[in-house]
Amino acid sequence: MGEQRQRYNEEFKKQTVKFIQEQTKTLGDLAEELNIPKSTLHQWMSKYRELKNEPVASVDRVKELEAELQEMRRLLQEKEHTLADTQEELAIVKKAVHIFSKPKS
Repeated sequence: MGEQRQRYNEEFKKQTVKFIQEQTKTLGDLAEELNIPKSTLHQWMSKYRELKNEPVASVDRVKELEAELQEMRRLLQEKEHTLADTQEELAIVKKAVHIFSKPKS
């Protein structure tokens, strides 16, 4: 007779994916260690994967952080432009106040 398929609950799957994400070993090595088919682990990874649990060295996590950094740089540049415009407007107002506050002769 054939082998009976092993069933795993949702919590076990989530914990296994989290464990995999925290490791530096390959998925194949972990599949062998856990005695779970590699294809099954791939399915679990696609369903339960959370990038925040992965080490910074993972390619996807690096891409996510690079995108976040790029967005922060864009926002910073936008704020710097706004600040420069505001400073220029303030300088104009100061000059206008100085000009219009002179006593008329």
